Amino acid sequence: MVLLKFVLTALPVAWFNEALLGKWCWRLLIDRGGLWYRVLVARYGVRDGRLEDGGRNGSIWWREVSRIRDRTGGGGDGWFEGCVVRRVGDGESTLF
Repeated sequence: MVLLKFVLTALPVAWFNEALLGKWCWRLLIDRGGLWYRVLVARYGVRDGRLEDGGRNGSIWWREVSRIRDRTGGGGDGWFEGCVVRRVGDGESTLF
């Protein structure tokens, strides 16, 4: 019974964590001048306009954000890119 309760209470937390990581993906996508974006650029660097994932040297938090963003791993990972659409507006924030 204890194990069952533990599993059932952990499921919503896992979904909540996925949602928070997705929020970070979104925030880093639209707020390129923000403090956290600048910190991540200084720590991990940028290649082809995207933040590097840091590989094995990346923090656990950043590796999870990158996993969701880049569709790496298995079982439902990488959902962010499939759910976000970028439209060309006035061209100020879109490079060709």
